Amino acid sequence: FNNARALAQCAKELAAEIGDGVIAVLFRDSDGTASAGRGDWQTKYDSILEGFEAEGFSYGIAMMPKPKSEAWLLCALKPDSPYQHCAGLEQASGNDDSPNALKKQLDAALQGQTSADELAETAKDGNIQWENIDMPSLDVFKHRVEEVVSRVLSK
Repeated sequence: FNNARALAQCAKELAAEIGDGVIAVLFRDSDGTASAGRGDWQTKYDSILEGFEAEGFSYGIAMMPKPKSEAWLLCALKPDSPYQHCAGLEQASGNDDSPNALKKQLDAALQGQTSADELAETAKDGNIQWENIDMPSLDVFKHRVEEVVSRVLSK
């Protein structure tokens, strides 16, 4: 909530400088673990949108993978069946110390090429077809992007 409010304030200041059309995307992993409660994704997501709303900023987007961004990437990059049966990845533990941690799976799928720069290149080089990823948390993000961009363009 507070991070979204702060980002909304920055976005409004930028819009005042450059004009309408500023969109703010707040990214955070939900990192739910069994002990912390994996079911609080919706509460966290709603809190981000409420933070944008509290500042009167209607062009805010919550980008919140469940449980973390590695799940989205793994859907496209898993060696056995890319883009297939990916919703289950959202039920994985957000704990990096778990035996089957998503970070470890992604590291294996990318043969250790998982630095921030390497992941950015992987995302940009066409190896990931985002439109083919069917995961609930990514679908919510994509729909919100479409909604906000549509509103910005219709002004």
